[in-house]
Amino acid sequence: MSQATPTAEEAMHTTLEMSFEDAVPFVQLEHELADFETVTVTRLDQMIEGMLGETVDRTALIVVCHPEIARDALAIDHALGGMLPCTTAVYERPDDDRVHVHHFSVTKAIRDLGCAPAEAGDDVEGLVALTGELMEEVWANIEARGH
Repeated sequence: MSQATPTAEEAMHTTLEMSFEDAVPFVQLEHELADFETVTVTRLDQMIEGMLGETVDRTALIVVCHPEIARDALAIDHALGGMLPCTTAVYERPDDDRVHVHHFSVTKAIRDLGCAPAEAGDDVEGLVALTGELMEEVWANIEARGH
């Protein structure tokens, strides 16, 4: 099965007109309202500064997992558990005053990188579709409530 190489344009991206401190728990909650469980929230900027002594723009990773996505991925191949969970980045850029929210699809990566067994093509496509539906709900709510 030949897949097109994924591009940044395929990622979900939006901006929020709120402070970074408010944006991180807001985005986390929107995931949880769609039944994603928060695995962890990590501040990359604090980690880099603490471990390397270098300053980068404020960036948080919201790491979540949805039980249906996890179940379906494991049903395809237990090794796909290594590709989970899903991560959404919340970050600032020095050139604007908005907070950015960015998410790439893990299940599209599973498909496009050929991580699943070849005979699981239909199951992987179903996993991609399910993830898309769930993340569309999250994204619609972020965009509706975040502006």
